[in-house]
Amino acid sequence: MRRLLLGACLLAGLLVTWPSPAQAQRMHTVQRGQTLSVIARRYRVSVWDLASANGMTPTARIRPGQVLDVPPSGVVYVRPGQTLSHIARDNDCSIEDLTRTNHLRPGANLRVGQRLRLPGHDAVLTTTRDDWGEAEYPGVVRVITGAGEVSLVPLRDEGGRVLERGLEQLGRLMTRADQGPEGDVRLPNPRLGLLLAAASDHFGGRPFIIVSGFREVGGYTRETSRHVSGEAADIRIPGVPNRALWDFCRSIGNTGCGLYPRSVFVHFDGREAEAQWVDWSGPGQRPRYGNLDGPYPRNRRARLRAASVGRTVTRPNAVPLEVEVVRLGLGWNTALAPAGSPHGG
Repeated sequence: MRRLLLGACLLAGLLVTWPSPAQAQRMHTVQRGQTLSVIARRYRVSVWDLASANGMTPTARIRPGQVLDVPPSGVVYVRPGQTLSHIARDNDCSIEDLTRTNHLRPGANLRVGQRLRLPGHDAVLTTTRDDWGEAEYPGVVRVITGAGEVSLVPLRDEGGRVLERGLEQLGRLMTRADQGPEGDVRLPNPRLGLLLAAASDHFGGRPFIIVSGFREVGGYTRETSRHVSGEAADIRIPGVPNRALWDFCRSIGNTGCGLYPRSVFVHFDGREAEAQWVDWSGPGQRPRYGNLDGPYPRNRRARLRAASVGRTVTRPNAVPLEVEVVRLGLGWNTALAPAGSPHGG
């Protein structure tokens, strides 16, 4: 056991470029001088679809090292003024097949930027739970850094204990360069570490992108936000639908899970109560809560206390409330009970 734990810690300092062939087809690391149009031509997708897949506008600027999702074959994003008949005609399919594939009602109104699957391409997008595969290193989370590399972060040992070294590394990856000195490391909540490790194992060890970790108070981020206290992270996994990520989070007891259909991430947090929500706001916009069918009317207040309705917890013990954190090699460990403040996401 000790040898295995020490080996995992040695992995923590490695930075490697390690995408599998399937993942390489779904991700692109921006190189100096590249634009969205250049990248779109390379992968034979439209600039609109490439931008929409990453929550951008077609004229958005991109930076070297930025990692983009490349839409797979059979995925399109609704453009301004398009209807189901326009999309069906442009892609040589029937309206009936298009609505059936996307579980839409005939004549349904479409949202600009809405993701649609084309008939005949279901195999690419309807991956079942059994198809995610097994993680090569259970408990080790692979995080894509801003430089496009993959950092190995060992968060959990075979006994379910959280590794302090892994928390330190996760804390660095959750902190932006402008949030403090490089040597000033804030430790995220241990339950968040276990939650991310569980998600990594569930989805076959695929690499994560941390869209947002630690946040400072300001804008739409309040003092009660779990991002401020290090209990939350907004993440995405290239090649994994955000809905699948959200459903996994909701299967674990005592977690907060937020789905953002108009953005590119899913909110995970390690609170001591079960909460879930759907936020239809776009990047940088005021929250607009709703359900899977769409946002609530503007004059209706979202009732987050009732958000666990319809949630089925199938992994109640995957992330225990009491977490043991161990520092290897120093003979020190402690049991930590995470803070249970009732503040929101």
